[in-house]
Amino acid sequence: MAGKILLSFVLPIGAMVIVGIGYAVYIIATGTSMEEVTIKIGGARWTQYMQTVLFIGSAFAMYAWFERRSKWSLGLRQTNGADLGIQGFFAGIVLMTLSSILIWAAGGMKWEATEWDYTLLNSMVEGFILYSFVAFSEEIFTRGYIQGLIKYHYGSTTAIIVSSIIFAFMHSMNPNMFETPFPFINICLAGILFSVARELTGSLRWPIGLHLSWNFFQGYVYGFQVSGTEPVPAVLTVTYKGNTALSGGDFGAEGSYMASFVLLLGIIAVYYLYRKKKR
Repeated sequence: MAGKILLSFVLPIGAMVIVGIGYAVYIIATGTSMEEVTIKIGGARWTQYMQTVLFIGSAFAMYAWFERRSKWSLGLRQTNGADLGIQGFFAGIVLMTLSSILIWAAGGMKWEATEWDYTLLNSMVEGFILYSFVAFSEEIFTRGYIQGLIKYHYGSTTAIIVSSIIFAFMHSMNPNMFETPFPFINICLAGILFSVARELTGSLRWPIGLHLSWNFFQGYVYGFQVSGTEPVPAVLTVTYKGNTALSGGDFGAEGSYMASFVLLLGIIAVYYLYRKKKR
């Protein structure tokens, strides 16, 4: 099983390295310096989309090659999938809004409204599309394939814990991930929240919806950085005032202990709400 998980990472990462090298060789041949090459590849939006597509492809390929006969589900075939996706989406809005308000109320930051213009609208449309890809990619890979695989061999509890830790380590290269303990803790807690929802609803639609709205509202509405990524034009502009453990600092709201509290509440709420429905 560990070999399958490792291979599921090697496939997309290997493909990204090959494409990156090929692209670098091409633009160096046009006379571009190595410094400019690094900037172009690192900051290019197409590399983010390519990464999401490759991880989606890896999940489906690994399932088709090794798991199809096992008959366990990736979590994409539900008659009420649209309803679950909408429920998850609104849950993400509630949880991120509560996290943001608690940080603000505790003096961790202040907000200023941004003037509405074409730049802001364009930013929000691009952000929604990007985080739709991110949500589907990370959920189908970690909750769909990895959690499903571990559950098949070791049961639900182990699958929830291990897949959530793997999910957190997938963000270990993000800027400021280890500036304080809270970014890693909160990514683990978010992974547990997504995993519990996937387990109790039997569907990836709920965690996909929550993942999308959590990231989108964090970055493009409330103005935080999302998991250490660069700030973007947002509805509200954030100015940090408190210490990093409170405000989240350059990692975003996910780096705040207020988010830890809200995520724990979310896990408890999802467990009790959807456990009854599953029964």
